[in-house]
Amino acid sequence: MRVIFNGEPLEVNSTRLGDVINELDGAYKPGGIIAVTSEKKGGELKNEFALQTTKGEARIIIAGKKDAEALSLFHEMYENVRNGQGKIGWLSEDITAIGPFGSELSVDKRERKYKKWDVFFGFGGFDPSMTYLMISKHEHEAAYGTGADAIIGRLTRGRKIIEAMDESDKIESITPLVTQAERVGVVTTDLDTEIEKGQEISTYAKIRLSQDAPMSSEHFLSLVRDDVFRVDDAKHTYIASGTLKGLNLPLETIQYRSKYSVSVRNKGTDKGQVYVYKGSRLPHQSHSVFGEVIKGGDVIEYAKAGDLIHTVTEPHWMMVVGHTQKEAEAFFDQQDIEQVREGNQDDDAVVVDQVPALTMDIVNRGTVRTVGVGKEAVFEVSLFNEEAPKTVWYFKKVTGLITRPIGNLKVHFSVPGMLVLFQGNAGEAGTLVPENLPTEGTKVSMLGVTNMSRPSRGMMGIRFDESKEYGPTGETTNGANIVLSFDSLTPEKTSFLSKLKEGDVIYVKEKH
Repeated sequence: MRVIFNGEPLEVNSTRLGDVINELDGAYKPGGIIAVTSEKKGGELKNEFALQTTKGEARIIIAGKKDAEALSLFHEMYENVRNGQGKIGWLSEDITAIGPFGSELSVDKRERKYKKWDVFFGFGGFDPSMTYLMISKHEHEAAYGTGADAIIGRLTRGRKIIEAMDESDKIESITPLVTQAERVGVVTTDLDTEIEKGQEISTYAKIRLSQDAPMSSEHFLSLVRDDVFRVDDAKHTYIASGTLKGLNLPLETIQYRSKYSVSVRNKGTDKGQVYVYKGSRLPHQSHSVFGEVIKGGDVIEYAKAGDLIHTVTEPHWMMVVGHTQKEAEAFFDQQDIEQVREGNQDDDAVVVDQVPALTMDIVNRGTVRTVGVGKEAVFEVSLFNEEAPKTVWYFKKVTGLITRPIGNLKVHFSVPGMLVLFQGNAGEAGTLVPENLPTEGTKVSMLGVTNMSRPSRGMMGIRFDESKEYGPTGETTNGANIVLSFDSLTPEKTSFLSKLKEGDVIYVKEKH
């Protein structure tokens, strides 16, 4: 039977969803939702028209039986609107006028009452050669040179768009709408779902990222680093992921958030939250639009809170931190990017930094520098996510682990053989409540963070001797939160840590 699989019509022998995916060798993420959509008949012409403007789409509907001459003019106008007739002719508090163009409508100089969002034809200077398509933005009375039959319909959608337009904007097209076939879709993770002939199957969403928003794009690439978009909120017009909520981002673009566009909030309590739109929204200075869904829109349409969406990006994430220099070389060869090794250049050296850091900058430049260190300088750690969630978030944010696979700790102060303190961020630690306190004493393998109860809040540290009285940062045991333990802390590694001095840097990666 024929199905549409990720946008491509294909023949399959299988009817079970999991078998269809295997037969077509399709992209699939275990646990990710799959959209299955069917269509019912449709295709009838509606008495509705879409006005595509430079600020977004608006719609008008032709209401009732109208003057044949006026309707004929409207049809002629929308067919020719691209020929310079789609510009904004003039604006007032009450009217947005599109045109002018010529007509043979009759002149009527009487004042008439216009309702808010009426759509009608009017003249400039009572001259039919200066005819405009007018949209009433307020209820008002005026004489525009035409009679009651010139009122042909109403604006039904895009009212804020019309209100926001200025004389630099234009109507790019006016097209009649046809009723779409009724689409009935669901999302499922059940691979035993039976598939019927003609159904559409979408196993992932593909997002194209914008060169105009490199920071926002990198934020998103980090969000979906495991190729999964986690839906935390689902509304009528959007789905959202708050996985990286709380991170600071610049305002990079202000654009209309049209259907299937992707934005990130850059201020407020939800800063760092990413939105994928199912309906249009006006531009907002708190949102940077940085991408668009170019495949798998049905997955977005039917997703619910708690769902996981397999996500593919264009371009791929150019992050090689955590890989070896040799692995980084192989990756960038595939992307046709020149790699320049720095630091420890051995094949098995671990990449702990890359310059440029942003994917879009790497794509633009075509070259990247990878900084390597010996494996002994990278420590694997187990984070206490359940016991100290706020402290783990702080630690990841300050070290950079929240957006890349390896973070770094810079030595602030050390007492050889006793403890080493690492730089923190007092501002970020201002709400770091006491949690996971070392009430039973401090072990050598533990790293702690001074909590908000102490003046040196945010400072991080480890001890090299066990203590019942003091925590890893030298505070008493109720002043530091235990955030992680170093795994496989051998005598050699302990000796390495104990010899650190101010300004030295070590690197950490989370154990999975």
